[in-house]
Amino acid sequence: MSEHPDVLTYGRESIRRQARDPITKLLLGNSQLTPAQLETLLANSLGGENYLEKSRRRLYRPSGRNVSRGAFNRTLIQAENNVIRSIYTVLLLGYVGLYDSASLQPFVELSDTIQSYIQQNRQAGREDRLVLQELNARLLEGISSLAKRQSFKDQQ
Repeated sequence: MSEHPDVLTYGRESIRRQARDPITKLLLGNSQLTPAQLETLLANSLGGENYLEKSRRRLYRPSGRNVSRGAFNRTLIQAENNVIRSIYTVLLLGYVGLYDSASLQPFVELSDTIQSYIQQNRQAGREDRLVLQELNARLLEGISSLAKRQSFKDQQ
């Protein structure tokens, strides 16, 4: 049974568009995910829950290479493990006192701030380099305040 070409093309283009997004690139470059892992997570999020659809999600990857099911699943597991480890790292830092709180709420709020900032600039028709520089500065400021880098140095 073959995937409808329009659905496959739409899925690939959707992932390609997201991967090319400058904000995605900025965040990905500072994350624990590789571009292939992000692409795999996005491809895995498409479609329904039945086995046939799950086994064909690898076809949505727009990288141009034919990825085997095994390679897709290994990359998916690596990506999911990286995400889980990142969350555990934040919780651990909060628990041992290197981070003010073990809660993920400040990160959710920062994410909401990013989303709001992007929407405001899109409505204003601003998607240029200056907007990205402003967002990068806001991200660095927000993440630095969350991480409180000095507390990492002061703790023994």
